[in-house]
Amino acid sequence: METNKKYWKDVIEMISKNVVIKDILIDFNNEKIGFKDVALLNRHGIRVPEEFISYNDNEIDFSDDPDITEEDFATGKLIWNVKTSLPLDKELKDWITKEKIDINKLAVKLMRNFYETVKDFPKKAAL
Repeated sequence: METNKKYWKDVIEMISKNVVIKDILIDFNNEKIGFKDVALLNRHGIRVPEEFISYNDNEIDFSDDPDITEEDFATGKLIWNVKTSLPLDKELKDWITKEKIDINKLAVKLMRNFYETVKDFPKKAAL
């Protein structure tokens, strides 16, 4: 099966005409491609290398993105995620690996238990 090379703008035109895109090599011609065209290409299985993608936040329509409310967190629709890094010595790392411990789940449980414990202390108790 022979592959042929097509210029990315020609591929966009082919897609708009419902031409099946198969077995072709895309020539990006070292050009910056707008995110709308990149999205269209991605939907058709064509990955655009990051160095050719052009972003302009002013062109993005966020009108259908709902505002985040406190209720979203209260109902569990949204949850806070915190990323952190923990330096682990070899002994801890080996233990976590051996026991197949999910560090994310463990950290959440430890924090929840700590929080509940602190809540139970009288306000004037020293930790």
